[in-house]
Amino acid sequence: MIKNKNQTRPRKRELSLDKIAEAALHLLRDKGEDALTMRSVAEACGVTAMAIYHHVSDKETLATIVIDRLFQQAAASPSSDSDWRSALTRLWIDIRQRLLDVPGAGTIFVRRAVIGPGTARLSEEMFRLLSQGGIEGTAAAEAADAMTMLCIGSIANELSRPPKIRERLVEQAPSEDLPHLMAHIEAYAVRDSEARYRVALSWLIEGVARGATPSRPIGGKRAATRRRRAN
Repeated sequence: MIKNKNQTRPRKRELSLDKIAEAALHLLRDKGEDALTMRSVAEACGVTAMAIYHHVSDKETLATIVIDRLFQQAAASPSSDSDWRSALTRLWIDIRQRLLDVPGAGTIFVRRAVIGPGTARLSEEMFRLLSQGGIEGTAAAEAADAMTMLCIGSIANELSRPPKIRERLVEQAPSEDLPHLMAHIEAYAVRDSEARYRVALSWLIEGVARGATPSRPIGGKRAATRRRRAN
């Protein structure tokens, strides 16, 4: 059969990094990290695997793009908090929850650095909130690092430790050698990881707000002057 020359040819599917990221995120959420391959993403996008390689070099980069998309969603999530501490707390609770809600996302985040537009926007939002609290310069960078490391550690702990593993600590030595541990083991053995993360995050942010050391006020000289005037 000869095709009519005037017959409209089917349009090729337009492919972009955004579409790849969205398809990869859906695959990760629905089927887990093992299902996240260049071929599976290509099938979800309705293109060949080679078309994906024009945008993404390998599977590890593909995984990074997915996490970056989660960060972009967290950064864009609206907040009704007027206080910078509450907004920053909500932001980091949201980040952790998004990473744990998507199977495999937390593991990817823990094992490799994520650099992309979503990470950049999330970092911008974090520093914006710190700036609202008068926290600038090195102090802001240190606070950002501390919150990032807390989130990484909490997720790694959540994914790798059995719930009651700490109960076995008291079996590792005679009880008379562990008086302080024995006094706290009941509370210490309880692993409500989300609750502990919230407590640790609140301590960290309150500590940042108060200033790490008297000799180096958070926010620099101007912030210190404002606090003295307020007092």
